[in-house]
Amino acid sequence: MSENKKMTDLTFLRNLTGGQTDKMIKYLRMFLSGAPQSITQMELYALSKDWGALKQTAHSLKPQLGYFGAKDSENLIRQIEANADAQSETERLPGMISDFRQQYETISAELEQELNQLSA
Repeated sequence: MSENKKMTDLTFLRNLTGGQTDKMIKYLRMFLSGAPQSITQMELYALSKDWGALKQTAHSLKPQLGYFGAKDSENLIRQIEANADAQSETERLPGMISDFRQQYETISAELEQELNQLSA
């Protein structure tokens, strides 16, 4: 990925909120506070082979990633959800979740920057 290509695009969020800054800030804060917990839960569910809970947690992250235009990460979460649901290639799930955690680090930095601009 090139350094100037962002992983997020807030076009959908702007449309969803009608451009209302306070609503955009609310969605950003909810995601930034909740996603790390969801990622940790997915890691634990993969370790304990609780595929149903892993599927459910991945499923809950999917629309949030869509709000922020994080298409690559949304596709990865969709694959994690599908593998957990079908219990297929489950040995790959911990690595996929790790990849998602790394992507989230970039996403969260971008969203924090947006949040700071919106809050200014």
